[in-house]
Amino acid sequence: MKHAEVLEKIMAVYPPLPFPETCDTIKFGDPSGECTGITTSCALTVEVIRETIRRGANLIIVHEPCFYTHDDKTDWLAGNEVFEKKAAMLREAGIVVWRNHDHMHKAKPDEIFSGFTKAVEWSAYQQAAPFRNAGYFVLPPMSLRDLARHLRDCLHLSSGRVVGNMDAVVSKVAIAGHIFPSWDDQEQNYTKILSREDVDVLLAMECIEWTTMGYARDAAQLGMNKAIIQAGHFVTEEPGMPLLADHLRLLLGDAIPVSFIASGDPWQTIQ
Repeated sequence: MKHAEVLEKIMAVYPPLPFPETCDTIKFGDPSGECTGITTSCALTVEVIRETIRRGANLIIVHEPCFYTHDDKTDWLAGNEVFEKKAAMLREAGIVVWRNHDHMHKAKPDEIFSGFTKAVEWSAYQQAAPFRNAGYFVLPPMSLRDLARHLRDCLHLSSGRVVGNMDAVVSKVAIAGHIFPSWDDQEQNYTKILSREDVDVLLAMECIEWTTMGYARDAAQLGMNKAIIQAGHFVTEEPGMPLLADHLRLLLGDAIPVSFIASGDPWQTIQ
């Protein structure tokens, strides 16, 4: 089956996107070639490329950008040594790269969020969020320390940061995306979410320190039961990609081998 045929088959499963522009396009390679196998991963790291080659696959489906900006334009990288070496690896192996971001998030239910919920074993605790732009869970009461350790173990964190009283008992968790001045007035929105009585902890991907993080620190120092756990973007969203691999195996049957490769936590902790 040609790459283009495989991608057409995958795209047919998803409903049309509610907006005209999408980042879900081919980022590298010639889609007219034969597909020998598919790997899925959150990020197109050099190690993911190497492992894809080792597995004999030549179609990589990633969730996040491949070449350091959201739209993956590469003209500004002409002559850049890192980009040129990465592109050469893909070119020499005949690899096609396709990004599946918008379709996964707009699926019903959101495939990335479903993967996260499964990975952290919170499916039974998910509730309808009483606020916008965040998921919501009511967990059995536990210390903030135990909650952070649970996320560390389930998401395979090598880093991660916590703001708050580690001994505080928490249960009501909102999961946020990107806490910084951005779309939809997020600079204020997530602080308002954390200030609610029905939220103890905000689980964040990225966080500017002088916005909601500053509020969480002040609240904790005033003795309030408020906290932020910053797990990181890739490790929070990567559990959706093995779920995608499972879906693709059902869709494609035995025609094309499909496997997941973890790109992993990009951060290391200074010991």
